[in-house]
Amino acid sequence: MTEHLEPERLDLTSSDIAAEKQAELLRLFPEVRTEGGKVDFDRLRLALGESVDVGKERYGMNWPGKADCFKAIQRPSLGTLLPVREESVNFDETENLIIEGDNLEVLKLLQKSYQGKVKMIYIDPPYNTGNDFIYPDNYSESLQTYLEYTGQVDSEGRKFSNNTETDGRFHSKWLNMMYPRLHVARNLLREDGVLLISIDDAEVENLRRAAGEILGEENLIACMIWEKSRKNDAKFISVGHEYLLVYARSIERLKELKTIWREEKPGAKEIWEEYLRLRSIHGQDDRLIERDIQVWFQRLPKTHPAKKWARYRRIDSNGPWRDHDISWPGGDGPQYDVLHPITKKPCKVPESGWRFSDPEEMQRQIRLGLVEFRDDDTEPPFRKAHIRPVKSPQTKKWLAKYAEAISTNSLRWQLST
Repeated sequence: MTEHLEPERLDLTSSDIAAEKQAELLRLFPEVRTEGGKVDFDRLRLALGESVDVGKERYGMNWPGKADCFKAIQRPSLGTLLPVREESVNFDETENLIIEGDNLEVLKLLQKSYQGKVKMIYIDPPYNTGNDFIYPDNYSESLQTYLEYTGQVDSEGRKFSNNTETDGRFHSKWLNMMYPRLHVARNLLREDGVLLISIDDAEVENLRRAAGEILGEENLIACMIWEKSRKNDAKFISVGHEYLLVYARSIERLKELKTIWREEKPGAKEIWEEYLRLRSIHGQDDRLIERDIQVWFQRLPKTHPAKKWARYRRIDSNGPWRDHDISWPGGDGPQYDVLHPITKKPCKVPESGWRFSDPEEMQRQIRLGLVEFRDDDTEPPFRKAHIRPVKSPQTKKWLAKYAEAISTNSLRWQLST
């Protein structure tokens, strides 16, 4: 009997070249995206430095001076970064930079060497509180204006304007200051980079829309609330919080890398410090560290925040850990063979299926030492949940090198005309 083989099915649909090019264009210029995910070609021309009639009605954010922001973005910097050897440490060896100067000019200068290379940028802009916000009216004098209002040069003949709440351009002036800086900051970010911006109630809505236009609304990771001290002199309600906007350069890239951030548990710091102390005493002997850290847990006062994490009493090369379920939450998880390292037979599969969606991810977890097998294959293994996330060997080496460099070195540069 001859077996009938089905011919291989081929996708005969041709690729949509126009759609692919449009997607690439939106990736390069997220600020030109319209509500429907199309390209606004007037915005694209503005982004490329061309003159455009901005009077047409369309959905989007607009304000007086926005067209000039694109001119400021396109205008090359005239400043120069000069090393300040007398204020530097290990000048010829350090890899760390401290740069002083107007941030827009500095950001532009950094593009030549660092475009697409920066992992994280944090911006703490001047909040738009009114009288104390000084805005340079002349875009062509951004560096000079900065030097004047910081007292570095004589201010004679220069024009300044306080941004009072009665001013018709109260929000516009602040946006004109922020927009070019956000644009250039995006250029510096790596594909897996993130941008964090602190802000208060006065401009959080405008900042979110402006940043969403530049970085893409889809790249907003979170709008976090930061609790601060409350004041009793509030007119109506004492507002005790500010905001932190967190944007990805490419949220899809972060998803590909399976990036996750977690807040450390209360008391976890003390456990980690005790683990490091015991590691320095016992070296690579995990059993002795386990013995002593269990004694340490027992001696803690009942009210100590680390007491509730006493299940993290097991030790391996990644630190304190506890056992955790390895089954799929909710049931109907994936089923595949996981061989026991000693018996070489498939382990019993949890009733809900495996926690990890495919065998490759399970093997990666095993290689990282995050799966603990039982004595034989009659029971499923379990996951190790460490008190701190486990990093790859390459990340550990980089963090150690970075921490050492930061503690011993700093190279200072200053912006000059």
